[in-house]
Amino acid sequence: MRDLPGPPRPPAAGDGTRWQVAAVVVAITGVLLLAVAAFVVSYAGIRQIAVAAGVPAALAGLYPVIVDAVLVVACVAALALRGAGWPARGGAWLSVLVLFAAVAVAGAVHAAGVSLPHRPAAAAVAALPWALFLLGFGLCLSVLRHRRAARAAAPPGDPGAAPWWPWAAEPGTADAAAPLPARPEQASGGADPGTADDMLPARPEPASSGAE
Repeated sequence: MRDLPGPPRPPAAGDGTRWQVAAVVVAITGVLLLAVAAFVVSYAGIRQIAVAAGVPAALAGLYPVIVDAVLVVACVAALALRGAGWPARGGAWLSVLVLFAAVAVAGAVHAAGVSLPHRPAAAAVAALPWALFLLGFGLCLSVLRHRRAARAAAPPGDPGAAPWWPWAAEPGTADAAAPLPARPEQASGGADPGTADDMLPARPEPASSGAE
């Protein structure tokens, strides 16, 4: 009689975690490469707009760097604010969308050869660094405030409960609310081995057999 094949063996518990980490690493690497390529391509357009607005050529190269730095801060803040309230999360994602739109418009204006009015462009370019600095500072404050609130809400002895990584569980979900495994002596209901001798009754002292 031919042996019937047994049930398929379930995959090991660590296989899914390894594949998940590998997928996240590949996705993050691809996004970083795309970001670097986009920064390099958009550099000339933002710099040319700054030069056309009256910024010296030696300083005009700083404008693309400032815009890209604030864009990176906004993207990191949008990830770090997972689990925060809607105002903080909405502000971070709105900042990301506005910055992406501004960079795309600057590239389109440069590619189309559109000439902007000098005075409004000069005023906007002069105020842009401080506006971007204020935006980045506000996002950093939101991230620090969320981190402090997450630590205050975490149980004692678990200071790393805030979801800093994209694959971390959000507060309030089943994974985040799972209790910690009990110690062996707690699971078995037995007493602590170190205190077993303290619960034994004291031995009576032997009576003396005679006078000295």
